[in-house]
Amino acid sequence: MNPLLKEIRHNPLLWLLALVPVALIAAKLVPDAHTLLFVLSVLAIAPLAGLLSHATESVAEKTGRLSVAKRYQ
Repeated sequence: MNPLLKEIRHNPLLWLLALVPVALIAAKLVPDAHTLLFVLSVLAIAPLAGLLSHATESVAEKTGRLSVAKRYQ
């Protein structure tokens, strides 16, 4: 199974990713509902920030030692 799908399945916070397209559709359907769009956007961006953090940690874990070693050679 794809690691991303596995992570989404086991982390309920990531279920909020479903709100990303909902927020985009709501922006087209009711562009004057600013409060609704703001709340949907905030809820949709929270798991994206978590995924970005996870990706950064993964990259640092794989390249951290190599980068430090190259810098001091």
